[in-house]
Amino acid sequence: MKSMTRLSLSIAAGLVLATGMGTAVAEMPASAEACVACHNDNGVSTDPMVPTIAGVGSFFLENQFAIYAEGARPCAARDEDHCALVSAISEDDRMALAEYYGEMTFEPFEQEFDAALAEQGASIHEADCSRCHTDSGAEPFDDAGILAGQPIPYLMEQFKFYKAGERWQPESMAEVMQLDEGQMKALANFYASEAQ
Repeated sequence: MKSMTRLSLSIAAGLVLATGMGTAVAEMPASAEACVACHNDNGVSTDPMVPTIAGVGSFFLENQFAIYAEGARPCAARDEDHCALVSAISEDDRMALAEYYGEMTFEPFEQEFDAALAEQGASIHEADCSRCHTDSGAEPFDDAGILAGQPIPYLMEQFKFYKAGERWQPESMAEVMQLDEGQMKALANFYASEAQ
């Protein structure tokens, strides 16, 4: 009963803060210092090999931190060992980071795309990806991360990791990700087109 009362009070306090005092911007957790060199203060990528993490969903980010901590995806990203970086952060700090970046607004990477390839990619997405990556890969609340608007070179690299089995993925996705280079390009261009 006490825990329910505390939960009710926490929810009520959160609602008061959210509605009665305007929109408050969460303070950047100290552990975010490890992220800003690549992902910037606002979590929005300016590098074609780095994904935007702002607004991609807190649960998704928590999941990715756990996957990095377990070494279940390639650790090297730019000059940093992400597995080591995440492993050095406490679980509470990981949750704070996920909440901080997850509640921001997603901004698509500025890039050009090939419309003909994007049309081909739309068919691949609809047939194989739309069940989990809803709203053309733009929905942060489906817990699959945002694909629409991520940099094409980054997406291509990740597709190749998935195909090679170097990045953890659900079994159903492992079957789908046996795409050839042309199909990967088409899918990446489709996701780029969906953010325009």
